Amino acid sequence: MTMCATEGINKKYKLVPPDGGWGYMICVGVIINLVVLRGFTNSHGAIFKERFLELDMSTTSVSVLNCLGTLCISVSGFSTGFLLKYTSIRTLGLIAALFYSTGSFASTLCNTEGLFFISQGILQNIGHGLMINLCFTIINQYFRKKRLYAMSIVQTVPALAVLVTPKLVKWIFDRYGSHWTLLLLSAVSLNNVLAITIMQPVSLNMNKELPENKEIELKILLRDKKSNNASISSNLSNETNNLHRHTLIAHKGNIITRFKETKLYKNFILSNACLGLSICLFSDVKFVSMLPQALYYMGWNEALVARALMLFGLGNLLTRMLFVYISKWLTKLGTHDIYVIGLLIACLSRLGMLWSDNRIIMQSFLVIVGLARAIIEILHPLVIADCVSAENFSHALGVSMLAFGLISVVFGPIVSAIRELTDSYATAFYILTSCFAITVIFWTIELVYKKNAHKRKPKRPLPDKS
Repeated sequence: MTMCATEGINKKYKLVPPDGGWGYMICVGVIINLVVLRGFTNSHGAIFKERFLELDMSTTSVSVLNCLGTLCISVSGFSTGFLLKYTSIRTLGLIAALFYSTGSFASTLCNTEGLFFISQGILQNIGHGLMINLCFTIINQYFRKKRLYAMSIVQTVPALAVLVTPKLVKWIFDRYGSHWTLLLLSAVSLNNVLAITIMQPVSLNMNKELPENKEIELKILLRDKKSNNASISSNLSNETNNLHRHTLIAHKGNIITRFKETKLYKNFILSNACLGLSICLFSDVKFVSMLPQALYYMGWNEALVARALMLFGLGNLLTRMLFVYISKWLTKLGTHDIYVIGLLIACLSRLGMLWSDNRIIMQSFLVIVGLARAIIEILHPLVIADCVSAENFSHALGVSMLAFGLISVVFGPIVSAIRELTDSYATAFYILTSCFAITVIFWTIELVYKKNAHKRKPKRPLPDKS
């Protein structure tokens, strides 16, 4: 009878993410993916400059190619959640890696602008968007308490690669030329396949967790055998009823699922966690892409620009490394609060850089700009994870990616046009900085409102003792 009672209790174990174990191998796989996807972004212009000339591509064609790539990344990221209903993360990841590598190899061999658009703009970026969503989705599945720690690790190593790869690419380019450099990078993209094969389903590595009150229940059950029998019979009866009820509801599953997804999209799209994140990410990416040209426009020479970008990257990298060490403490503060602080730092540091003409002061502010960028990028998926359930994370991240893509395609050219019309980078930077300021205001209001929600609840009248 004691064994039966113990078995009854064991059924009440709940499965939780491992927060380690094979999860660290998942981190290795995600790091490999992100290094391949992001590690060569700073060298993109140098790598494809000769390829653009060979295909006789104009500046307009390059701009259209960039917009097409952004749209493909955002749309494929958005569709990831739907595709995961019909296949596993590993299978979809292998398909994404195949798209990415095929597009990468094809872009080195194609001899027309149209084929280059298909291979580089569509195929490669479809794989890119799918893998980005899958990487953050599987980290979110494997980690719960150590989620910030894991996310900091997987985003620190690619940031280090971004600092190292430009010199490596330049050495390869000078030694072997443009064509062989592209072929070598295409071969590097095959590492995505190895990374994806590491990604076991989280269901194979779940841990059993016994709630704290179960030990007390066990002592009570072992003391009273009759109570044991009644409890076990009741549990079996409840399980039978639940199974019968679930069978009846199964036919309505699709309708309920669609209703939940519709509700998720309506609630999430209009929230700061979707629009705020996407607007700020667009502002940050656009600012960084325009920064080198702005510094040249101000009269800085190549050495000064290189030093400024190095300081920016150094601030970014050191902040990511710091997040790894203090993640346990930062988790207690809350990701939303830290993210808003990061937005405020991003806003103030950009204003400080714009309001100063002293190069040393501007370089100092660029270090802080890099710090803020690290906070924004690391916490982006974590803010989403705190707003939705684990089952809906891939959908929510996809919505955020789609919003970012649409905002970039629509407002990116507008900001560039304003810069051309005003002949002023400062005007464009003020517009981008205002995105941070507006988001900080609205998000702060939301946080204050939620934290004071308990004060708005009506107090229950005390019972009359008379």
